[in-house]
Amino acid sequence: MDEAKRNAGKREPRAWRPRPDADRGREPELIPARSGTRQYSRAALVERIEAAFLEEFSPNSPPLSEAKTRADRLKLLRETVDYVLAVESIALGDDERAGLMRQVYSRLFGYGPLDALIVDERIMTIALEGATRIAVRRGHGELETLTPVFDDERHLRQILTRLLDHAGARLDDDQPAVETGLTVDGRPLAITVIGPPATFVLSADIRLHPRQPPDLNALVDNGMLPDDAAHFLASLVASPYGFIIVGEGETGKTTLLNALAARLPEADRIATVERAGELRLPVSAQRFIVRWPGSGETAVTFADCVRQALDANADCLLVDEVRAEEAEAIAPLLEEDAHVPRLFWSFRGVPDAKRLQAALGMLARRANPGAGEAPVHTLYRRLPFVVSLARIRGQLQLFSIGEWQPTPASDYPDYVLLYQYRDGAARPTEKQPRLPVALG
Repeated sequence: MDEAKRNAGKREPRAWRPRPDADRGREPELIPARSGTRQYSRAALVERIEAAFLEEFSPNSPPLSEAKTRADRLKLLRETVDYVLAVESIALGDDERAGLMRQVYSRLFGYGPLDALIVDERIMTIALEGATRIAVRRGHGELETLTPVFDDERHLRQILTRLLDHAGARLDDDQPAVETGLTVDGRPLAITVIGPPATFVLSADIRLHPRQPPDLNALVDNGMLPDDAAHFLASLVASPYGFIIVGEGETGKTTLLNALAARLPEADRIATVERAGELRLPVSAQRFIVRWPGSGETAVTFADCVRQALDANADCLLVDEVRAEEAEAIAPLLEEDAHVPRLFWSFRGVPDAKRLQAALGMLARRANPGAGEAPVHTLYRRLPFVVSLARIRGQLQLFSIGEWQPTPASDYPDYVLLYQYRDGAARPTEKQPRLPVALG
């Protein structure tokens, strides 16, 4: 802080007026000045400190550029806070001052009002539609609407731009939709942001994973998997066969894929293709993650990642997630004569058996339209088991486990359900797996 700020009486602060809507949507918290003649709302005081800090420290100023750690940045911020409180004759206790520092720091360097939501382990989804509409999902429940947390559209864009920047992406008119990810405070976040002209208002969907990923036992304990189905899935991982995990958005596909991948033998060479880097894997895993324009590096598409992963000479390839609209990206994985490692996929789709069969068949045909039915049969062979998940009555649940089983009456296999949801849980059917999966 320069000498003028250290001696507030020698410097006239710039003219500043709080925005009249600084507390829009919130009951203002008023803080009195020492003289008792006026009061500040907390939101206006936060804005005042933020404005003073930005006036003193431009993004490229040497003091701010040299402040590499949180402690360094807090030291700079503390000087500004002390200055503003002195100029405005405001006295705060230690706890109030610390809370004010956290709030301003979050606006300047963190993710503003999203910070408190991100650190809350109960929150698994944050949905934003413009600055005035926000909802969260706690656990596996339904979305709950919150009171507005952003000052205005500019504030919302500032925070989302910072999130994307830290993830190595950007949003602009030429690229109005971005899906990426990063880790914040130990929690992997998957972020989808859509802005004009693709939509009327800036919107975002943020999926949050726990700091400690649940294993199969935890998924049994929380009711997602019956114990016998978890045992079957563990045996499937120990087998040489591939599988697809199917479900609609936010049904736990990545969570289950992560828990099953943790069961792979340590000696296995693992490669992944990921859209948002949500998987937690051993450091030895080779990860190929989509990279959007804006990172200062060459963009890498999902199809690029698939090709790179095939060159990694892995024993097992995890793909999170396959989507029908990008079927051509997975064409190399369905080439009949190609050397392809064992495959674990997540696929966005509905769990209904008939619709699922049609969707996977169409996916394979669209991957390589000129190859006839060969990609379809290759999919059945390389991914013989299908695990489906669904959100049922506010709970993520295993919906079914099926297998493609050959039938003498057709060139196409039957889709045989081994587990099927009924009476509140996925239960074994009378059918048995054709491929040998050691259940002992």
